[in-house]
This record gives sequence, structure tokens and C-alpha cells, in this order.
Amino acid sequence: MTREEVLAKMIEFAAMAFQKDASAINENTKISEELGVASTQRVAMSASIENEFDVMIPVARFGKFETIGDLVDFVMDEM
Repeated sequence: MTREEVLAKMIEFAAMAFQKDASAINENTKISEELGVASTQRVAMSASIENEFDVMIPVARFGKFETIGDLVDFVMDEM
């Protein structure tokens, strides 16, 4: 899977979890500042990522990703 494909999926998952318009989310979107910090939303997004890409993201670690791009880089490294 290419980085662009992973990014597209991350944007889709973020839009669903944080109830945002996918067109307003990109690689540089700051997760906490622009999307939100609700743990239930983060858990939902994390579960989607884990199911889609077969990678584990501890909840505590998820909070350390600043942007969607950082999350994509992590998934790419883990795949």
C-alpha cells in the first residue's frame, strides 16, 4: 500500500471518528488542535487503523501524534 493510500484511509477514519468533513482534513491537520481530544474519538480512530492495517497503537501513544501525517508515517513504518 502506498503512502498516499494510507493517507486517504487516515483522512477517512479521522472524518468518521471526529465527525468532520474529510475535505477539511489533510496530512498537516493537527489532531488535538483541529480535530479534538476526546478519548472516545481517538479510540474509535485507533480501532479503525488497527483493523485496517493490522498494527497496534496504544492509546497513550496515539495522543503523541501531532498531525495526520505523523500517524501515517507510524503506520507505514509498522506495516
